[in-house]
Amino acid sequence: MTRYILGILVTGLLIVGCGNMGATKFVHPGFDFGFIERVAVVPFENLSGEQGAGARATRYFTTALLSAEAFDVVEPGEVSKAVEQFGVVATAQLTEEQAVTLGRTLGVQGVFLGSLAESARLRSGSNNVSVITVVTSLVETETGTTVWSSTNTEDSANIWSSLFGTGQKSSSEVMRKALDGCLDTLLD
Repeated sequence: MTRYILGILVTGLLIVGCGNMGATKFVHPGFDFGFIERVAVVPFENLSGEQGAGARATRYFTTALLSAEAFDVVEPGEVSKAVEQFGVVATAQLTEEQAVTLGRTLGVQGVFLGSLAESARLRSGSNNVSVITVVTSLVETETGTTVWSSTNTEDSANIWSSLFGTGQKSSSEVMRKALDGCLDTLLD
């Protein structure tokens, strides 16, 4: 009986441990990131069905950047005001020319763009699991070139919720973890 229970626990750990593969990243070869001192975070595009999720992702990401103290970050209101001049809805798809113009307008060397690609609650056995996928990038504003990009998917499942139906993270915690996972690929 003890072997049976131990076998179930080990199998559960293996299944849960394989759920998250980590962030995918791109870093422009040879780019000197020391050049970027001041940045702007353009409001994240919300591709999910969850209302307001893009705005929450933008706030979480901006706070994480400020907390890291790696860059001087322009106030969000100034960024929104400057982006309005382009009249674009999909802010994550600014053109190179728009990124350069935005950089000049705000006096920044880099612009962070992002999308909330997925924010869903999925059924896993008797549990609901929050799944969040974020895509972030950093565009340098001298040429409008993407110098860093990262995609990360996180979920609220953990060993305790999988085995016993308890201890799940909130969707806010999952979103912060997904954004931190992206940002870690730049700051590490």
